[in-house]
Amino acid sequence: MGVLFKNENLTEDMIDILRHFQGYLPYTTVDGEKKFVAQLCTGDQLSVERAVNAIHSVANGYTAEDRLEGFNMQLGDWHTGVKILEVLNK
Repeated sequence: MGVLFKNENLTEDMIDILRHFQGYLPYTTVDGEKKFVAQLCTGDQLSVERAVNAIHSVANGYTAEDRLEGFNMQLGDWHTGVKILEVLNK
């Protein structure tokens, strides 16, 4: 995958990041158009919010690639889980 020198605070850069990730999503071709198999994409709350906003900003695209289809965004709040375990195990 490498390093993407993009700023996720900028919508255009977030769209570029998601387009790069979309290249790794599985898809099938139906009538000459790609149909992406939805994949889970997790991140912290701010990253997920920015990704969802970027996806919504291109929702009127002509193709599935233009619309950034294939992502199911989900919070992966790892830090909260660790804190809960620390409190429970004291």
